[in-house]
Amino acid sequence: MEDLKIIYTLPAKVKISALAAGGFLLVLALGISISHALQSKFDFLFYVGIAGAILAILLAFIVTIWQSDFIIEINNVEFRIKLPKQRLNGSILWETVTQLGIGLSHLTLATTGTNYKIDLGNLKYNDLKRIKTKLIEVCEAKNIPFGNI
Repeated sequence: MEDLKIIYTLPAKVKISALAAGGFLLVLALGISISHALQSKFDFLFYVGIAGAILAILLAFIVTIWQSDFIIEINNVEFRIKLPKQRLNGSILWETVTQLGIGLSHLTLATTGTNYKIDLGNLKYNDLKRIKTKLIEVCEAKNIPFGNI
């Protein structure tokens, strides 16, 4: 069975243009700050240059390092989820799942210890269909009862 990964990251063109803008801002800001520091003029432009350098570094982190690696991953062993504003932010092993309920934009998972309600309303419709299809496939393979809610 093939794994399903739902990943929402920025497109490559957006990342490249944001990094180019951030690099330009960083060079410009550091140039202003360094030139004013060498002249011992610690005025408004010096601090604007420092603020610009910090913003450029933050922009680079936002479009590269701080992007999430996945939102949902479904494989034969576990169901991993990293959605905002969810009670669950981790993984559920399929061996602990006793029942799955599939709603329009949410899921209910009954496990041996806890019951989870996962809201999928902020996902794209095509991704929602792919998730539901994959969940049904896993449930059929592992003999987990499932149904519509």
